[in-house]
Amino acid sequence: MSTETLATTKVGDLLPRIDHLYVSARSSFDPLPADRYDEKLPSGMTLREVLAHLAAWEETVPPRVAAVLATGKDTYEREDLSDIDAFNAKVSAETKDTPIDDLKARLARSHEAIVALVRSLEGREIPELAKKVIEWNTTEHYPDHFGDLGAAIKTAKDLAMTVNAGWINFRLALMSLGMAVLDERTSTGWTYRELAAHAAGWEDLAATRLGRFRATGETNDPGGTADEINARLVGAAKGKSGRETLADLDAAHTRLVREVDQLTPEQIKASDGWAIAVVAGNSYGHYGEHHTELFSAVPRRPAQLLERMREGWRPFRRAVARIGLRHLSDTTSAGWTAKAMLSHLAYWLESLDRSLPYRLKGERGPIPDVQAENDREQAASASRPASEVIKRLDDAYAKLVKIVENLPADEDIHFMAIRLIAGESYGHFFEHLPEIAPWVPKTKAETLRDFDATWSAFRSALRERGRSGLLKATPLGWSYRDMCAHAANWMQQCVAEVEAGEFKKWNALIQKENERAVAAHKLVGAEAMLDELDTSAKRMRETIASIPDDQILDPKTFGIVGFYSYLHWEEHLHEDLGATY
Repeated sequence: MSTETLATTKVGDLLPRIDHLYVSARSSFDPLPADRYDEKLPSGMTLREVLAHLAAWEETVPPRVAAVLATGKDTYEREDLSDIDAFNAKVSAETKDTPIDDLKARLARSHEAIVALVRSLEGREIPELAKKVIEWNTTEHYPDHFGDLGAAIKTAKDLAMTVNAGWINFRLALMSLGMAVLDERTSTGWTYRELAAHAAGWEDLAATRLGRFRATGETNDPGGTADEINARLVGAAKGKSGRETLADLDAAHTRLVREVDQLTPEQIKASDGWAIAVVAGNSYGHYGEHHTELFSAVPRRPAQLLERMREGWRPFRRAVARIGLRHLSDTTSAGWTAKAMLSHLAYWLESLDRSLPYRLKGERGPIPDVQAENDREQAASASRPASEVIKRLDDAYAKLVKIVENLPADEDIHFMAIRLIAGESYGHFFEHLPEIAPWVPKTKAETLRDFDATWSAFRSALRERGRSGLLKATPLGWSYRDMCAHAANWMQQCVAEVEAGEFKKWNALIQKENERAVAAHKLVGAEAMLDELDTSAKRMRETIASIPDDQILDPKTFGIVGFYSYLHWEEHLHEDLGATY
């Protein structure tokens, strides 16, 4: 169809439509075993031929569009079927021995070229023919082969793997946004949290429909129009947090996969593949429908990724700091100790050294035995001091920050790397924060509870050394009297700052202040030193008791209330007084 045209148009929503069909098709291609690719399908083609055929026709698009823009003509004669058949035969012959992974990579490249082309045309008036050339070979071409893709799915395992092939990137993209972004608006007007609730609702509905189909053999409708169901799903999600919405999504997906797993081969093919159509439309095809909308918010540049990392790290690290060392040997709601959980986090951050170079190139890289590594870290954590576990976590996170900072600032990061970094850093922190969050003091009463418990342990350990032992050296090299002077000074400092309502920044001066406090008590006797320590603790407790509940949890207030008292004593209980955590 060599034509000239004066009519013009814009690409409009072409990119989301292309992404929708490409992502859906890749979910079908990617999980199927290699031996499935050379079986004849209903169209007479093999899956290998379909894959190569789609890529080859996409490859024709950029030069054809360039020709249309330059001359108004398409250089391929679409009505000349003999030429099209010859082209298809040539592609099949050339790729009959090509490794399947190479063909998948070829389709990925052709798709990327199409995406780049469409983006270059956004906002421009272009000949209608240019847009048609793109559509003929993408949005109007992929559906021609969906029958073959469905026919290649033979078992429940095939279908479940297809669902999960699409799910992985969809779910990891949502995770990579970070919690703060979930309530931002998408390009279509709703929030990313509402998008997640929408996906969860349709998966849950599909699971219900499959269950009914398995039990009765009857096909069934979803129970309303798409608009009615969408409104109901978004309404049901109102008031839910991002964490609750994502938990609903995960639960719905698990339920759908469980239903898929129970389908027989006969049920999969029954009623013209009704089960496949329902599953595709509500899972991997649905993920593709929202791909462009979702991935537009994925952090692509190092600065964006660092922002998300810090948003996830700060609340997690603050919680770890506020519960202190004593709690880290306690068992969390997940059934392991907090030390084991932190060791687990540190290990997977450290593992990025090995896996990230592959992911930055878009490669999967070596696949670790996740359960074996988790078991090993959990077992090893029992003998590690809590302070070392925290330092290891801090060091591993700091190293990752440095790695990301050193990536080219003006280049996009491959999504394979983004999803790995997000999954092992801020997404991972978000996952495990609920295990320790209940231990974080949330009221003045809880703060005083931890104050009293730690003071009792600290004072008891000092009492064991006796007054005569205060002049002996601690494992750190100063005397126990020096340590007491140091602890008393920071409690006194806390009282002074709270009473004045002014909180100092000590970072640059902290060492000088520590040295001053020790020097000022060189001539103080053991009994007088203990009296001053006890008086300082009493004054500090009274000061904490006077602080309103809504103020004590303010980061600045807690920064001195907790860290100048019981969290401080924990450090010296371990380092100077031999307590083990």
